[in-house]
Amino acid sequence: MEKRDYYEVLGVQRGASADEIRKAYRKLARQYHPDVTKEDPKVAEERFKEISEAYEVLADEKKRSLYDQYGHAGVSSQFQNGNFNWNDFSHFGDIRDIFGDLGGFGSIFDMFFGGGGRQQRTGGRDMRMDVDITLEEAFSGTRKRITVPKFERCDACKGTGAKEGKVVTCSQCGGTGQTRRAQTRGFAQFVSVGPCPSCRGTGRDPGSSCPECDGQGINQRTSQIELDIPKGVDTGNRLRIAGAGEMGAPGQQPGDLYVVINVQDHPVYQRDGADLMMDAEMTYPTAALGGEIDVNSLDGVAKVKVPPGTQPDTVFRLKGRGMPMRGDMRGDLYVRLKLRVPEKLSNEQRNLLKRLAEIEGHQFNGPFSKLKKKR
Repeated sequence: MEKRDYYEVLGVQRGASADEIRKAYRKLARQYHPDVTKEDPKVAEERFKEISEAYEVLADEKKRSLYDQYGHAGVSSQFQNGNFNWNDFSHFGDIRDIFGDLGGFGSIFDMFFGGGGRQQRTGGRDMRMDVDITLEEAFSGTRKRITVPKFERCDACKGTGAKEGKVVTCSQCGGTGQTRRAQTRGFAQFVSVGPCPSCRGTGRDPGSSCPECDGQGINQRTSQIELDIPKGVDTGNRLRIAGAGEMGAPGQQPGDLYVVINVQDHPVYQRDGADLMMDAEMTYPTAALGGEIDVNSLDGVAKVKVPPGTQPDTVFRLKGRGMPMRGDMRGDLYVRLKLRVPEKLSNEQRNLLKRLAEIEGHQFNGPFSKLKKKR
């Protein structure tokens, strides 16, 4: 596939300054950070590689000059095997600077080296779990015991991956964790520095693998965590448990666990933020004459005063009878009144309805038409 113009890739003009090029790269690099981008991970990785290749050329005065004169053909010889790869990238310091405030360098390092960079992370990975609770539990707050499957440090090798924890200095990098590669082209010498591929930047080699974890330094286990869910939570709220995520490399902090709350639907109440909505029934006499009806709120029985002549589907607001909010504040409960029609009538009820029909002079076409007094 034909390569795009490097200036087009970074979205800058050909006469852009070095500062403009760096700002453009910074913006795009943050956009395609694996923890931020909404793109497919593979697409994001290819896009990140493309903008990094463009930055590698345009940020270097000599490479940029060759590119401006001869295009891609002028810089292909600057890359190993003629094509850009991460061993040719000489701006890891810029990447560390860019992502220092965006969740760490580790996710990008993983993108470069296929997950081998986990030991370069500033800490373990964060984890997510989803927890279902009832509306009543969200109203009063609750405690849940959750089972968290995660990777933890192997106790047998203390996370080193080496049998009995006995590690040796990496023979390839001499314990520095980095390798230098120098290439001479004409009168110019190019030096690239990157993490050691043998020890993955740790400077240590496990030697004999630990039999308990097969040299991985980690084992998968489950742990029980008591989770206090505060009152008033809503679907989508997140609770952070510091240090309950995946383990980090030796000497590094573990990640955090984020618990995402899902409040289940309720058969009576509908929720809108801190407000609740419900339906309640009233009889015809109550609607016509007025009165009070009892409704069940989440914290006990509440009374709704019904004025005379109230029509069906009238909504009443009970202030402060909804869900808890910050401090002592609460939302409201909205009660929509429905007219209750009895399915069976006693003789007394039937006679009273007959009399009412006569008074109102209603013409009935249904079974009540026989109740109308013959004239």
